[in-house]
Amino acid sequence: MERLHKIQLEDQMNLFAGAESLDELYAGLVQAARMLGFDYFAFGLRVAVPLTAPRFELLNNYPEPWQHAYHSKGYLACDPTIKHGSETIMPVVWSEELFSDARPLWEDARGHGLEHGWAQSSYFSSGVSGLLTLARSGEEISDQELSHKTPLLVWFNQLAQLGLHKFLLPKISTPSGIHLTSREAEILRWTADG
Repeated sequence: MERLHKIQLEDQMNLFAGAESLDELYAGLVQAARMLGFDYFAFGLRVAVPLTAPRFELLNNYPEPWQHAYHSKGYLACDPTIKHGSETIMPVVWSEELFSDARPLWEDARGHGLEHGWAQSSYFSSGVSGLLTLARSGEEISDQELSHKTPLLVWFNQLAQLGLHKFLLPKISTPSGIHLTSREAEILRWTADG
């Protein structure tokens, strides 16, 4: 039975990897996340330029009240999963220790049914980064579940990142229209090196 479930999950992930629209991708992500044992997924994409005003795009199926609370209370600025994701691509599992410096966020998330989660970041060329989070209420993520599902979670993350990058990046990146000569590009590289 477990092998059949894994095959169905692989089929689902291959299906959303070939999505033709954001809606099709969203539906596939929701279904694959549930097949992995998670109620919710969230994906944030960040374009680092301009440096003074990086741009963000978020796609998730979190409950509306939680989305409103997260935004209105400015949790983006103190979310430890985002801090972790900006430092490493190693996956992280939500824990008391992880949220020790963000207790209000932790308590509020749990109050909205987001009790257990897994997150992993990824980076693309030209300063684009993403963070995928899978969350659920109820059963804690055990070490056994984690060791069994980690390859699937990492694969899910990679496929999701590629698809979401394809559909979300055009919404927030605008071509600069600036074309540098090879000499100008060389000077900027030397300047960046100090």
